[in-house]
Amino acid sequence: MPFRVKDVLIVDATVIIGLLILLTFQSISSSFIETEASDFMREWHGASNQHLTTLGLLEDCKMLNDDKAAYETYVLKGDSLSKEMEDEIKKNCSKWLIESLEHERYLMELDVWGYDFAYLQQVDEDGNVYNIRDARFNPELSVVESDYFRGIVTGPLWVNITNIVMVMPFVFSAAVASFNVLRARLKEQDEETSSAGRWSVGLMGVGFIILFFGLIVIISGFYEVYSPFIEQQAEYTWNTDGPVLSLDKGEMPFDETRDVP
Repeated sequence: MPFRVKDVLIVDATVIIGLLILLTFQSISSSFIETEASDFMREWHGASNQHLTTLGLLEDCKMLNDDKAAYETYVLKGDSLSKEMEDEIKKNCSKWLIESLEHERYLMELDVWGYDFAYLQQVDEDGNVYNIRDARFNPELSVVESDYFRGIVTGPLWVNITNIVMVMPFVFSAAVASFNVLRARLKEQDEETSSAGRWSVGLMGVGFIILFFGLIVIISGFYEVYSPFIEQQAEYTWNTDGPVLSLDKGEMPFDETRDVP
């Protein structure tokens, strides 16, 4: 039984509406992941800015001790510095030194936590990128926002592109079917019983094939976002070497991130 134009239009419209609803999703991650990532990044950037501010104040202190005239020129923009103000600034320099050590330690803890949870990645001098899946945290390397975090914020770009590609065959199929309806009207044929053209049916069939593979791609995108949250357990083995039979916990998989920060 051949496809009617009406049937093709109904199928195309249904699929297009469903895919457009899917396309409106701004992110494929859960609200928990987005909230945790947002809170961490706010804290991490705040700690980084605070640490850089304290280091800047310490550089000003060094300039004041080395060259008061240069301090008045570059820091005070040409204003003179009184003796009382100079003594007060030098007194605060010791406090800023202690604060810089505290900020540095706290920022290091955030770096390690964010790296272990895949929100941060490291880059060496040659531009090589390292993340929790292929290397342990190295305090000597610089830390930046990870590609995984950007994928959470924006949604993987290739997922959105795949969604658009899945829509296109059904759009073309509906367009061809619409021209078939227009032609049937011009020929004064019954629209309800008019058979759909081979192009409209063929494009609809191609659309379902692309839809199948596209859904696989989207599922892989979901897995990429949720993979750090998938619980990974270590294997336990019986220890028969000791006087008492006991269970020993084996090593965790190297790419686990959520069990222990």
